[in-house]
Amino acid sequence: MGRGSERHTARLATVSFVTHEGRVLLLRHPEDGDRFRGRWNGIGGHVEAGEDVCAAARRELREEAGLDVPDLVLRGVVHEAGLLGHAYVLFVFAGSVRDADVHAAEGHELRWQPLAELGALPLVHDVAVLLPRALAAGAPFTATERYDGGDRRTHLAFDARPDPPEAEAARVG
Repeated sequence: MGRGSERHTARLATVSFVTHEGRVLLLRHPEDGDRFRGRWNGIGGHVEAGEDVCAAARRELREEAGLDVPDLVLRGVVHEAGLLGHAYVLFVFAGSVRDADVHAAEGHELRWQPLAELGALPLVHDVAVLLPRALAAGAPFTATERYDGGDRRTHLAFDARPDPPEAEAARVG
């Protein structure tokens, strides 16, 4: 593959934030994983070849949490550069469920975390900023995010504007 083709290659991924009675379902990355060790995130994963992004988000929710989320909706798109040396296009979804019964896939840890207490957990670095936008009404957001080649964020801008200072102060981890 030539240099030009690598420059235009991005992996597709989803993350879904599912709520139930003032709580959000989070998944903890394993301590021995390749990224975000021990940090909590929404439910998601890679989009398979030929798969619709919404179908991918629904599949990941079924595989990782045993959930079917009928009102799942696309809330944003984030272009991530440099995460573990790769570029990603992350499709951010949100939805809610009436029944909080979940079934974690083997090796996964799930938790319904009260939205008001998110600061009590070590979150993936962008969750504290993406989650409120994903749950807010209005048009879907767009963002760009840069990483240091590993899993540490170095920059985040929404809708071609830098993240406001109050959001920076609200970040956790």
